[in-house]
Amino acid sequence: MEKRPEGKEPPILDAFRYEGNGRYEHVLKNMYVYFWRWATWKVFDAHPADRHGVVCLITPSGWATGPGGRGMRDYLRRTCDEGWVINLSPEGQRPEIATRVFPGVAQPLAIYIFVRKAGMERGPGHRAHIHYRAVTGSRADKFRQIKLIRLDDDGWRDTHTQRVRPLTPATESGWEDFPELNDLLPWGSLGITSNRSWVSAPSAETLRRRWARLIRESDPTQKAELFKETRDRKLTDRRQPLSSTVSPTLPLAEETRTTPYLVRVALRSFDRQYLIADNRVLDYPRPDLWASRQDGQLFLNQQSSHEISSGPAVVATHLIPDTHHFNGRGGRIMPLLHPDGTPNTPTGLLAYLAQALDRTNVSPYDLAVYTLAVAGHSGFTERFTEELLTPGVRLPLTRVGDLWERAVALGRELVWASTFGERCADPATGHPAEDIGFAPGDVRQVKYVTHIGNALPARIHYEPESETLHVGDGTFSPVPEAVWTYDVGGMEVVKKWFGYRKASPNSKKTSPLDDIHVESWPQEWTGELIELLSVLRRLTDLAPVQADLLSEILAGPTVTENDLKNAGVLPVRPAARKARLRATGGLFHDSEAGGDGGE
Repeated sequence: MEKRPEGKEPPILDAFRYEGNGRYEHVLKNMYVYFWRWATWKVFDAHPADRHGVVCLITPSGWATGPGGRGMRDYLRRTCDEGWVINLSPEGQRPEIATRVFPGVAQPLAIYIFVRKAGMERGPGHRAHIHYRAVTGSRADKFRQIKLIRLDDDGWRDTHTQRVRPLTPATESGWEDFPELNDLLPWGSLGITSNRSWVSAPSAETLRRRWARLIRESDPTQKAELFKETRDRKLTDRRQPLSSTVSPTLPLAEETRTTPYLVRVALRSFDRQYLIADNRVLDYPRPDLWASRQDGQLFLNQQSSHEISSGPAVVATHLIPDTHHFNGRGGRIMPLLHPDGTPNTPTGLLAYLAQALDRTNVSPYDLAVYTLAVAGHSGFTERFTEELLTPGVRLPLTRVGDLWERAVALGRELVWASTFGERCADPATGHPAEDIGFAPGDVRQVKYVTHIGNALPARIHYEPESETLHVGDGTFSPVPEAVWTYDVGGMEVVKKWFGYRKASPNSKKTSPLDDIHVESWPQEWTGELIELLSVLRRLTDLAPVQADLLSEILAGPTVTENDLKNAGVLPVRPAARKARLRATGGLFHDSEAGGDGGE
């Protein structure tokens, strides 16, 4: 850290920073955070002889739960004596307009009141007593509830007391006893962050056309606009290729090759798209994540920055995920394997589980599929809705061998479906490789009843009575309503999938290149939609089994966080949070590139 000149006061915003949290603290640049810091500085810090008072603000609530607000929460707990939080948006991000306190504000909001009292003694372990409540319903309902709230009524609940924990209620469900998934799979990543939309698309041909348009542009100004230059990527930059990719190191300004190297990625949950796998066009490609792509790799993902109230709490993919893969709002990618092929688990965890379960061994794949069986369904999220107000999944690990075996078997079927047959295939049990469709004659088989035609459809809708999905002029049936409404953290999967492929795509436009889209409906998209519907049918059919299994696990003995601490498995060593790399490259596999520009 650069040494500050002697006698110079640090920037007042530094009070909201937390050691080791720098990667998340870009959120402190939000204007509302500046208001928070000015108000708290003025009341609590600016006048050493008179540091008591009240700060009350209505602001976005992301800082109160997300990782970027750890320093703010720590500051308020250490500085104040008491606080009250009134959650105005328990519905989450972009709630229905009728529920918003301010109709034009889509961000979750809360009322915050923090008090520092005069004459109080505050030792090193001092923590403010913070109370929490939420108001629900329509805008009018919320106003009525707020009018009746008193600071000393019995509608408040205590929040967590630890320094940086979110300002959400502590619960009595046993949740805090379960180990954090972030500790069971300690090395994680934010996922690919391209910061430009044109580099990904559901059509490989679209990306070839975009790339050719960029490379053939001769005017430097126009080329920079097409490319969308940023602080981290410019046309004149030289970059090393991603792990074993074939992208040249010369600057894009000098590039003449008109065929890009394409790789299939997981753009959103259950949405496989193509990406230009070129380090020159991806602002934050996460090289360690690319290096971890290998046969047998599996990526689990959870929403670690925002609360969720519906859908699975964990999803899985075999493809390298985008930073917004989970539900379009960030997440935390947890690879099963390090780039060197070793398990991404803390030292001693698998051996401890094997002993606790009286098994010869527990493999890393067993842990991954168990995780999906237990937490990868809406029943988990519904049971722990209040606990998931604090982002981050905790995993109940059963000590009962039979329940473990059932969860592992169920999890393998879920992973097979979630990866479109690329992982956990077993033809002997009816799970063939790369084929998750239903056999002819199976009543669950999705039929392509009437054709979409060549024109790109503009809309999609669903008829629950006939279980028919309409895509333009095309129809698909049977599609149960649970498949149509299947969501991940509020992101409805089928609608989201179609949104990238309709006549006027919903994807964000960052360059004129984004206007290059397919001109007719590709036949392969029809097959991919049937595959998607089949995957979601399998997952929704298995969800009740998952819910019953979760109830049995919670009713029996589990491995607690304290158990793992006493065994020396936790806390996780800092080195375990970093990727373990091979001494040589060669980890990039063309098998998932689909031959689209690869060599």
